[in-house]
Amino acid sequence: MFNNIILEDCQNLYHEPLVDWSRFKNSTVLITGACGMLPSYMIWMLIYLNEYQNFHIQIWALCRNAQRADEIFGEYMQRPYFQLLTADVTEEFCIDGELHYIIHAASPSGSQYFGTDPVGVIMPNVLGTRNTLELAREKSVQGYLYFSSGEVYGMLEKDVICEKDSGYLDPMEVRSCYAQSKRLGETLCKSYSHQYGVKASVVRPCHTYGPTVNLERDARVFSGFVSNVLRGEDLLIKSDGLAVRNFCYLYDAALAYFKVLLDGEAGEAYNVSNPDCQISIRGLAEILAGLYPEKGLKIIYANHDDVYLEDPNKKQSLISTEKLKRLSWSPKYSLEEGFRRTVESFR
Repeated sequence: MFNNIILEDCQNLYHEPLVDWSRFKNSTVLITGACGMLPSYMIWMLIYLNEYQNFHIQIWALCRNAQRADEIFGEYMQRPYFQLLTADVTEEFCIDGELHYIIHAASPSGSQYFGTDPVGVIMPNVLGTRNTLELAREKSVQGYLYFSSGEVYGMLEKDVICEKDSGYLDPMEVRSCYAQSKRLGETLCKSYSHQYGVKASVVRPCHTYGPTVNLERDARVFSGFVSNVLRGEDLLIKSDGLAVRNFCYLYDAALAYFKVLLDGEAGEAYNVSNPDCQISIRGLAEILAGLYPEKGLKIIYANHDDVYLEDPNKKQSLISTEKLKRLSWSPKYSLEEGFRRTVESFR
């Protein structure tokens, strides 16, 4: 069944005039990385459109772990419109019949994987992107959305970063496996758009959070904070807490993703961030602890383990969303409200 917070988000998203949801009626949509935080949230929106608005969308959800998919989507996997495709996106696969939209979001994004499985990080962004773009070309899809990352910017000494900026990345650093492969995935999208006319657009999410985060497997700091709050534990910071990051609640982010899928310009990239939600890790911990003062939570510090490859950028530049705003998008949720909804979704 729907999580109450997710259902409320979906209901409110449906009434957002920014997205012409009717364009999804009677369509077929493929989503890779279906068990991930961002794509699973988008799948819930498509399920909502079917269950509550009778949109008759055929959903192809590609992932490698059928058991995990069952844990997330439960009874909805038995619906005639839901097709689970258990496959590795780095290997060629087929979709029968028409296909109207592809959302390619399969990619390990946790820093713990950068040091333990860098090859496994690279391949979905390169081979997986090639495979899904070939499918988009074959099926003449109406829209293709590639999930990139703000890490493609590398090292930049700028206060505000826009989509045309590009900084230094050392290809001989293991941690570059993620950013470098995301860059190549973007170039593939641009190339398929230019050479074959594929309507491929790119989104570059910042640090996105919300009710579909996997608290057990997600090693990112905000996930740990949410787990701490739920268990009534002091909030643990495995650094000095001074690193500054850009955050965005999933509702605002998903609204941007769907908008770019439908109306984004082919061969173009769009930052997805909330300019009002830039904060240090320490500041974020203070917000989370302050949401539930009755718990009396404190902030404690500890050294991180060796498998975590920390981002060397302490002060992250503000991510410009002016390009996305030209599509009439604007975020709604503050850090306090977004994280309160995230915590409440697990309660």
